[in-house]
Order: sequence, then C-alpha cells, then structure tokens
Amino acid sequence: MLRFPLFGIPVGVHATFLFIALLGATAYRGVDIAIWTAAAFVSILLHEMGHALSARRFGARNINVMLYGLGGVTTYNSVKPISNGKSFLISAAGSATGILAGGAVLLLGRNGVFVGASHEVGVFVNSFVFTALVWGVLNWIPIVPLDGGHMVKHLAGMVNEEKAPLISQIVTWVTVAVVVPLAIVNGFEFAAIIVVVFALSGLREYRSQTKPKRQAPPPDVPAERRDPPDFPI
Repeated sequence: MLRFPLFGIPVGVHATFLFIALLGATAYRGVDIAIWTAAAFVSILLHEMGHALSARRFGARNINVMLYGLGGVTTYNSVKPISNGKSFLISAAGSATGILAGGAVLLLGRNGVFVGASHEVGVFVNSFVFTALVWGVLNWIPIVPLDGGHMVKHLAGMVNEEKAPLISQIVTWVTVAVVVPLAIVNGFEFAAIIVVVFALSGLREYRSQTKPKRQAPPPDVPAERRDPPDFPI
C-alpha cells in the first residue's frame, strides 16, 4: 500500500485501486492505459480531498483518505457532533471539487490551451475531464453509500434525525428501481450491476447502524458468560 500526506492529511492507495486500469483498457492500449490510470488517480484524489478539506474546515479531526477499488473514501471524527447542514456540505464537496476541476480543464481545452500538445497530454486531459465530471455526477445519484445518498440522509436529518437513515434507504431503492432498468435497456449491464452492489452495501451499512444494542451484563456475571461486543463488518 502506498501512503503519503497531502495538505497534512494522510492518504493511502490500496493495490486494488489498479482495477481502475481495467476500465481504461476498454478504450486505450499500451502506455495510454497507464496515462488513463494516472488521470483517474488525480481526479478521484481531488474528489476525496474535497471531502477531507471541507471536513477539516468544519472541525473534524483524524481525517484519512483511502483510494481503493474503483474509487475512494474519506473518514474522520470530531469532538463535537457536526450538524446535518455541515455534513451535507461535506458530502457534496467531493463531487463539487471534481466537477469544478474537470469543467475548468474542459474550458481551457475549448479555448485552445492544449492545441499542439502531445498525444500523451491529450490522453491525460481527456481522461481527467471524463473521470472528474462523470465520477462527480454519478456520485450525486441518491444511492447510499454514494455521496448523493448521504446528502439525502443529511437533508432528512434536518427534519427528522431518527428517521433519516430509513428515508435515505427508501430513496436509494426507489432510485435503483428507476436506474437499473434504464441502464439495462440502454446496454449498460455492468453499470446496473455496480448500482445494485452499491445499494446492497448501503443496506448493510443501514442494518449495522440500526441493529439493537445489547445491554451490558451486570457486574456479577462471570466474564466467560458475557456476550462479545457488536462490531459492524
């Protein structure tokens, strides 16, 4: 695993992040796949840093960024609870950062900044714009655990904190019921599978969060009879 700090925030890159290269192999060959992977790395890292820096701005600590699989995750905690409004902004900041960066590079390209650039630069620019914009927009789809799903949960939490996780799950599965058939009809079967996998992951997260907590046994119960603590898996 590769580790390095960025703006004082620890960043880890798991070996599974190289799976992103498989997507590049559908459109590129040879060294262009490596360029695609590098561009995807930069755009996804920007996305996660959008989360991380906004979280730090709102008082979060112990912030960590991890890139793996086909994306990444930012984790943090705080001394005081972060409001739903600020949490909504943290969730939205990742895609916003990527979309702004991708849009800026696209605008530069349309104004001739990259005219005459080498083939390799062209591949990097096109790959960066594509991953920054597409990854950013897709992450706003209201499916937990995507950013859009968490944004729905935080919005619902402003009205009813207790029912917010359930509301976000309802919105998630309504979205799945709409998106999956559309993806299949248009020939994007792989995308449909990914959407379902994400939704099932979010359902697992929801079930672990809402699982009833076991009460601690009385002090006089022998240690060997005490139930082990529950940990989300």
